[in-house]
Amino acid sequence: MDMTEPESGTASTELAIRPKGPLAVSGPTSAGPVRAATGVVRVAVSAAVEASFWSLHTALGVTSVVLRGSMAGQAPREILTDAGAQVRHSVRQALGVTAPELDEQSPEPSPTSVLRARGAELLRRSADFHAEDDNPHHPAYARILGELAPDEARIVRHLYLDGSQPAVEVRTGRSSSRGTFNLLGEDAALRYPNRIDEYLTNLDRLGLIDVSREALGNPNRYQLLEAMPEVRRLLKRASFGTKVLYRAIELTSFGSGFVRTCLPVPALDASAFEQHG
Repeated sequence: MDMTEPESGTASTELAIRPKGPLAVSGPTSAGPVRAATGVVRVAVSAAVEASFWSLHTALGVTSVVLRGSMAGQAPREILTDAGAQVRHSVRQALGVTAPELDEQSPEPSPTSVLRARGAELLRRSADFHAEDDNPHHPAYARILGELAPDEARIVRHLYLDGSQPAVEVRTGRSSSRGTFNLLGEDAALRYPNRIDEYLTNLDRLGLIDVSREALGNPNRYQLLEAMPEVRRLLKRASFGTKVLYRAIELTSFGSGFVRTCLPVPALDASAFEQHG
C-alpha cells in the first residue's frame, strides 16, 4: 500500500485515525420513562444521603416510588411529581412538622390525635343544627348487644314488660355477711337461673338496670321472697342486729330506650310502668 501523500485532487486511501465525534443515537430524541427514572433514582438517593436528617428509609421510599412509576409506564414528569411528594413528606416527618391536610392520611397517627379528632368531630356535629341526624339511636347500643348474654336480654325485656321487681337483702350483724334474693331467674324463665348475680352485675355495669334502695309500693310482693328456703335459713340463724332490707330491681331510662330499640317488644306508655310499681 502506498503510504506517500496523495496529490491534490485525488482521493486518499491511507488508514488514518479520525478524531472522536459524538455517537449517533437511533430512535426518538426524548428519553424513555425507564431511562429517566434511572436518573431520578440517582438524584433521590444522593439527596437522601447528603441530607443529615434523612434516613436510609427515606431514600428507599423515594426509590420505590420511582421504580413503581417506571414499571407502570408513567411519564417522567409524573414520576418526578410523585417522588417530590414522598421527599416532602419525609422532610416534614424529620422536622416534626405535619401538614394539616395530611393528618387524616397519616399511616400511623398517634392514639391521642385520633381520639381528639373524633371528639372534635362530635362537637362539630353537635353544633350543626341544620344537619340531619344519621343515627337517631345511641351509638352504644351496638356495643352493648355484643356484651349481653342471652339470659340478660330476657331480664331487661322482663323488666320492660312487667316493671320493677322485688329483691330482699339480708344482713347479719355479727359476721357482716349478706345475701340478696330475687325471683328473676324463675319469672324471666332464664336458661341459667343460678347465674342471676352475674347477670345483674353486668347489666348494672352497662347502665341498663339499677338496684334501688327504695322498696316497691306494694309490700305483699316481698312475701314470696321472705318464704324462700335460703332466706328463712338465714333468719333462723340470725343473731342480734340482723336486718331484712327491701330493694327494687328496675330498668333505667337508658335501659328502656335500649329495649325499645334493640329488642322485639311492644311499645308501652308510662302508665304501664306505674301499674307494675
